[in-house]
Amino acid sequence: MSRWFAAVALAFIGAWLAYGPLWTSRAGGGRPAARAAVAWGLGALRGLAYLLLLAILLGAPMGRPVPLAPLVLFDASESWRRATDATYLNTALDSVRAFAGDSVIVSGDSARVLSVRDAIALGAREQQSRLQPGLDLAAALGRAVVVVTDGELDDAAAWQRLGPGSRVIAPVRPSAIDLAVATIEAPAVATGGDTIEVQVGLVAGAAETATGTLDLLLDGSAVARVAVQPLEPFAARRMAVRLPLPRGARSIALAVAVAAPNDVEGRNDTLVTTIDVTDRPRAVFVSTAPDLDVRETLRVLRGAVAVPARAYLRVAPNVWREEGTLAPVSALDVERRAREAGLLVLHGDTAWAGVAGVRRGALVLWTPAPPPAPPRAGQISQPVEWFLAGAPASPLSAALELLPFDSLPPLAVGEPIEGGVPLLEARVGRAGARRVIAAAGGDGALRRVRIAGSGYAGWVQRGGRSADAFSALWGAIFDWTSASEGAGGGVQLASSPVRAGEPVRWRRGGVDSTAVLTLTGASGVVDTISLRFVGTADVTESAPLAEGAYTVREGEVTRRLVVNPSREWVPRAPVNAPPRSDTGAPSAPARPLRDASWPFVAALLLLCAEWLLRRTVGLR
Repeated sequence: MSRWFAAVALAFIGAWLAYGPLWTSRAGGGRPAARAAVAWGLGALRGLAYLLLLAILLGAPMGRPVPLAPLVLFDASESWRRATDATYLNTALDSVRAFAGDSVIVSGDSARVLSVRDAIALGAREQQSRLQPGLDLAAALGRAVVVVTDGELDDAAAWQRLGPGSRVIAPVRPSAIDLAVATIEAPAVATGGDTIEVQVGLVAGAAETATGTLDLLLDGSAVARVAVQPLEPFAARRMAVRLPLPRGARSIALAVAVAAPNDVEGRNDTLVTTIDVTDRPRAVFVSTAPDLDVRETLRVLRGAVAVPARAYLRVAPNVWREEGTLAPVSALDVERRAREAGLLVLHGDTAWAGVAGVRRGALVLWTPAPPPAPPRAGQISQPVEWFLAGAPASPLSAALELLPFDSLPPLAVGEPIEGGVPLLEARVGRAGARRVIAAAGGDGALRRVRIAGSGYAGWVQRGGRSADAFSALWGAIFDWTSASEGAGGGVQLASSPVRAGEPVRWRRGGVDSTAVLTLTGASGVVDTISLRFVGTADVTESAPLAEGAYTVREGEVTRRLVVNPSREWVPRAPVNAPPRSDTGAPSAPARPLRDASWPFVAALLLLCAEWLLRRTVGLR
């Protein structure tokens, strides 16, 4: 309205400049009072003409802004169809029909605008529940939205982006018993004959569950069963089950299935992942000079990194013992197992049996410090103390740069490490020259770490931050190297289980930056996936796959891939919608006066009428 106020003010000033002296005239002042009245009429005509012309020039609107009708944003995720009959979804579709104009924004896997008919025909088929793309589309169009959703969202924070004038319609889901398997955590690679621990995450629906059962199946054969205690509505529980694996190298399907009385939804009762079972041990630790460092490092390898490891100790020339049981083992058996291991840690004589030179897998070479020279007669032996000085930029720097370098006990260090990417530096005393004592090299399936020194176990004996630093150091080394153990057999799944609607993540299977996979579905349809690993990245993603079982081939390597139903079938507590806000709703600006023709005609007629009247009363 400010443009109209400006036009009125300027029009009055223009009329005043033209007729102001005549308006203030009085009878008997030399001008008759009738002429002053006529001047007022002429000034009104001039002012109205000016007003229309100025309003056209300033772009004044012809009326008030018109509120825009909100758009309907429909959350078309599969969760509408979970544990309910068609009535629940039909209630949502009725709301879409009632509030929609000629189009609907459908949001889920992506956001797009569909006709009402197409949106109703689509129903609830999306495998993700994301409102943010739809809200961004509505904001770009400058419209408020009526969100129709069941409240089970992947991006609950999207509620904060609701614009003024928006509202949420969330029908109440009927209460029903539903017990679902939400997650499985199991090693992607394991050794046949080993016992693995499987972590299972369970979730309950909107009603309390009764006592149920949890079954583990390998390739369809039941191998374990445990009881599941009742769960409160929308409660979650984590269960650990130990499972022995059969021997023999192959890819097996591990399925977890739950059953509960009166469970109404069967599509979330089973979750399947795959495990590559190999005949070789995942990790082998060989020490030709066993000491306290070996014991504490094995604790980190088996505990913090959770990699099953077999350790062999040389206790005398050509005398080997298996760590733990101290059972005798031949040098040939140790050499064979070291060559087959997915991850090999070689402590002591790093040139032992020439294993390091022929390995094509993950390798940690650890050179302990040589024993100090015996003191001469009359002298006291004073070992040289090395202190950690820093962690240069490296693939492990994110974990190593947080070590408390100034408070760690000293080490004994022998020859420096040359070549590779420096991981750790140490110096004599607190002010000596720095020396690299750990370095990394290789990538893909050829990751290698070389480290020197003894006395790391002294960090554990001190306790506190020093003990934590020991676990952080060796945990980072083993985590980085074990990421590629076994990867020489081709690319592997980087995360499992795989669900429909989610990208499939793959881990690099060697030094090559590209890989071509052939997927064969249960129907026999063959598809090809091309993977590209950018730079030094070890993980890449491919497009989501449809639910089903696949055979994956890369060259001569064949693996199994099972794609489970989407995460939308897993129950979760709905997110409370924000209160409705009608203030400041978006509106369409009124049509400007210049877009109509009648203001121009009216202004011209007013000016013509004023000119004729001026001539009639004798004004020039």
